[in-house]
Amino acid sequence: MIFLMKKCRIRRFTDLPLIIILLLSIFCGVNSGEKTAGDWKVASPRSQGLDIVILSGLDDKILAGEYGEIHSLLVIRNGFLVFERYYRGYDVNRLHRIYSVTKSFTSALVGIAMEQGYVDSLDHNVLSFFPEYDSYANLDADKEAIVLRNILTMRMGTHWDEFTYPFDDSRNSIYQIRNSADWVKYVLDQPMVEPPGTRFRYNTGATMVLSGILRNQIGMQAQEFADEVLMKPLGIENYQWEAGAQDLTNTGWGLWLRPRDMARFGQMYLDGGKWNKKQVVPADWVAASTHNHVRINSTFSYGYQWWMMPLENVPGHIPAPDDIKICWGYADQFIFVIPELNMVVVSTGENITDESDDAAIEFVPEYIVRAVIK
Repeated sequence: MIFLMKKCRIRRFTDLPLIIILLLSIFCGVNSGEKTAGDWKVASPRSQGLDIVILSGLDDKILAGEYGEIHSLLVIRNGFLVFERYYRGYDVNRLHRIYSVTKSFTSALVGIAMEQGYVDSLDHNVLSFFPEYDSYANLDADKEAIVLRNILTMRMGTHWDEFTYPFDDSRNSIYQIRNSADWVKYVLDQPMVEPPGTRFRYNTGATMVLSGILRNQIGMQAQEFADEVLMKPLGIENYQWEAGAQDLTNTGWGLWLRPRDMARFGQMYLDGGKWNKKQVVPADWVAASTHNHVRINSTFSYGYQWWMMPLENVPGHIPAPDDIKICWGYADQFIFVIPELNMVVVSTGENITDESDDAAIEFVPEYIVRAVIK
């Protein structure tokens, strides 16, 4: 395991001359003998314009449990891995369930499928993707009007509730889909509660419909397609992708990755869909999927299976709703892509209580963005 950030508590050296403190802040966080970490080029935080004292302060808080159960934190700036820490028994090679970060990977597959001609339009009628179904429960004109765009933006219009009850409660929609014989049919049979395209309603079942669309249009499961067009081009060899009923790839929450490989995906999006100078995801899809198609509230927006939020408190920058592009998963799985700062941040964890869930939404702006040296 590589610790780019050693435990360097600058506050312990406040009695030393200022020049020594500055030298410690530049060098103490980096394994100076290592120039690369896998495919990543390694650099010190200071060399890429990040304040080591601020980052060390965040490291202390995570170690102390002030942000709950965080398992990893990685920062990439200007293409260099500048900060990499693992906590609570995790290490660089251990796979981590990334929950709904899986949805953003699924979005990438849809974009690639469209470029390859498997899907013709975002306005393609969803029910027409499934000729194997002779009928649907609760069929009406609104259900017949659902198009692919509605699914990507979580405005499908069907009933879905995965937040009112715990996931192991039979009233939770996630529990119900997991115990159904056909995950896609289960979602498409749900009653409509509003016309499609009118209201954001977070719906993991909708993302499972994307898995069915990819399977039917391409002729292979989404995981097989991903291995060919996404994982191999990114150099991701060690991963797991769970399947549901009928071997349907679980595109809602089923992917397991190493944090460094999560960072590859983020860096690829930061670079307009390219990895190692090769176009992996179409550039126009990267732009469209990380654009704010749905304004949820004053802070968050939603694209095509991506979240967004403004970048604030950066001198000279006027915040916009889609400044920070976010792959967001349950229990503190995150990939933050911040083009304005040429930065990618990855976190994993197991924060499953309301008190600690989504801690990175707080500490990334408070510490990592603030660590950028003006």
